[in-house]
Amino acid sequence: MLAGQQRIAHQLLTDLATPNGFLASTLDEDNYKRIWSRDSMVCGLASLITKDAKHLEAFKASLLTLAEHQSEAGMIPSNIDPRSGEVSFGSLAGRIDAHTWFVLGACLYYKHTGDETTWKVLEPKVLKTRAYLVNLEFNNKGWIYTPLSGNWADEYPVHGYTLYDNLLRMFAEKALSDLGLDIGFDIDRKTRLNFWPEASNLEKAYHKAGFQDALDKGVENFAAFLLPGYYDLRFDAGGNALALLYWRLSAAQKDALRKKVSSFKSETGAALIPAFWPVITEDSYDWNLLKTNYSYSFKNHPGDFHNGGVWPVWMGLFTLGLAAQGQTDLVEQLVTAFETEIATKPNWAYQEYFNPISKTLGGKTQMGYSASGVIFMQEALRMIQAEQSSTLFD
Repeated sequence: MLAGQQRIAHQLLTDLATPNGFLASTLDEDNYKRIWSRDSMVCGLASLITKDAKHLEAFKASLLTLAEHQSEAGMIPSNIDPRSGEVSFGSLAGRIDAHTWFVLGACLYYKHTGDETTWKVLEPKVLKTRAYLVNLEFNNKGWIYTPLSGNWADEYPVHGYTLYDNLLRMFAEKALSDLGLDIGFDIDRKTRLNFWPEASNLEKAYHKAGFQDALDKGVENFAAFLLPGYYDLRFDAGGNALALLYWRLSAAQKDALRKKVSSFKSETGAALIPAFWPVITEDSYDWNLLKTNYSYSFKNHPGDFHNGGVWPVWMGLFTLGLAAQGQTDLVEQLVTAFETEIATKPNWAYQEYFNPISKTLGGKTQMGYSASGVIFMQEALRMIQAEQSSTLFD
């Protein structure tokens, strides 16, 4: 399963590897031929699986390029044009996950390679970014606050205390702690009980009225984000994938996520994991936050792009999380669906996403993000065959 795709994904990462780091795509369009913080770090995680020397060298180069262009305040660029030297920290809003991916990527690179020379350069940069992240809490209570357009889903209305961004930070802090740089950062329990509301935890809620409202609606997955007074319960593939990788889920939570996957299959006809669900339409409460939030053209039609699109990168991390939870049959079901519905299409060229409603591929091609997703899926298959629960994050 996926053997042929793994070879192609491996080669694509090789093609994206440059002396400055991993490019987002081989296409020279819309700033994709740049070193993007999150894209290069995700490709870097995939390189820890492939263990290919050229991939690992590009991971190191990505880290050093990002570190070199760190701001005085400790900010990590969203992307860098290696040809012109142009540096961007975000367009309409800064990118919170640029910082968390950098810290996590640097720590995991050092942990897996033992490259002391590179770590000596990176460590002070990492600690500076860690200090900067404290300022993004705003209230000194542990969670960082993401503005609208402030992470990878930059044209989609996810904001506030997001599951995805805060779990990335928690992973980063765990990785720092593993390297002997623990500062007593602990928001584990607070995050887990608030992002999956249960009646027994009402007294510990971040905001009781919002928590109770979430209970009344019914909780089927980890919430995408919390706002003062509102718990947004839409499904976020990236956030829930990280949750699967970070926590050991209860039997009830595993059962709920199993039902969620089943609901995706019944609604779209295939066991695929959309980036966010349900889709936003003109009748949705947050349509006005979506309809004009774009840089080049409107992409978020129902099922497209962030608005319900199936991104191989999040499919990969989600299956990796399911493997860590011992959900063997679900891993096999999702990988089979990916191979059948997406990877066998004649025009499949490692596009950003697949529309599960129209059954069409969309976005740019030759994406390192998508190649990494395939490598994550193959790793998930290996894990379940070996009955292994530890992942590259451990």
